[in-house]
Amino acid sequence: MKRSLPASALATLVGLALLAGLALLAGCSGTKAVPAGTPPPSSGSVSSAPAPASTSAAASPPATAPSPGSATAVMAASLAALKAGRGVHVTISTVLSNGSITYSDDAAPDGGRQYITLSTGGNVTILYVGGVGYVEGNEQGLVGFMELPVSQAQSLAGEWIAVHPGQALGASSYADIVDGITLSSVASEIALDAPLTLTAPATVAGQRAIGVLGRAPASEQLPASARVTLDVAAAGSRPLRETAVASGGFTSTTSFSDWGESVPLSAPQHPIAPVASPPVLA
Repeated sequence: MKRSLPASALATLVGLALLAGLALLAGCSGTKAVPAGTPPPSSGSVSSAPAPASTSAAASPPATAPSPGSATAVMAASLAALKAGRGVHVTISTVLSNGSITYSDDAAPDGGRQYITLSTGGNVTILYVGGVGYVEGNEQGLVGFMELPVSQAQSLAGEWIAVHPGQALGASSYADIVDGITLSSVASEIALDAPLTLTAPATVAGQRAIGVLGRAPASEQLPASARVTLDVAAAGSRPLRETAVASGGFTSTTSFSDWGESVPLSAPQHPIAPVASPPVLA
């Protein structure tokens, strides 16, 4: 799934939080009903985006840092390195003024797994195996994230649901469900729109890094005021971290780790088909 939620899902989550007497909208760890051999998700952390450097600082980095080239070239090399990888762990932690949501992903070239956890108590797990998206979640997750009607969420909670091309589950199409899980689709999510600017070299996750400051594509549904920085390893061009900061207390941090990890995937046994939504009465 994409790293952002549609407005209708946000509204649903707010309603659930109010009913539960919570101040949060969406949040951190915990999953269930994952096939045997699946490792537990890791948690992410949120940090503020580094401040953009002046043009002169970007054009004349310290003598100890490699010449970064243009911002466009740095970003392109980073996306290419991600797409060419074997596997990587991706943690996305998004915080709003009244809550948070966390994704913990293991991305591979042709599949992956994704754990989505909400502070309302909801959780959803997605597997992408053999061209099929498999979804499992508890009632809160199916209602708050997948936007299923409560009656359907109650009957489907804890079940693996197989979603094939052309099908949908709740408000999410097949394409929505499997988006952001493979290496190439993760690369499309962290790509930035122009204008792009280099930031000063820094150290990120213990590595020398070059930052590219830009705008998130409109398809990512981030706030219009979001300033996004992609930190790229100076050696090897791998993406290390992407941070978005916007007004109203919004931050979103995407961190990359466990490069080259093996991502064993297998389809769940006895999945069920999505339940069609009831017709809307005139």
